[in-house]
Amino acid sequence: MRKLVAMGALALFLSPATAALAVPMCDGPDFSELDSSGHYRYSEPDESAFAEQRLNAMGIDASSTRFWNGCIQTFVRENGHTTMRFYDPDTLREVPVN
Repeated sequence: MRKLVAMGALALFLSPATAALAVPMCDGPDFSELDSSGHYRYSEPDESAFAEQRLNAMGIDASSTRFWNGCIQTFVRENGHTTMRFYDPDTLREVPVN
């Protein structure tokens, strides 16, 4: 019984750590950065639209694009299926999730 409780506690303790390892991280724009006149330097809707245009120009059928953890998060339609993918905003390389 003690062994079962110990294994359960260990599983609960490690679960958040394994989930955190699956999160993609990128060095995208800082949408809270202000310019010298006090206006936001980057607009997330504008940057997302531009990123989607760049992906489409590369032949990636991207839609519903936004930024998440600094990465470009988009939905890609391929072979009749739509999947969520992440891309580095600088290189546009796909960022693996796991």
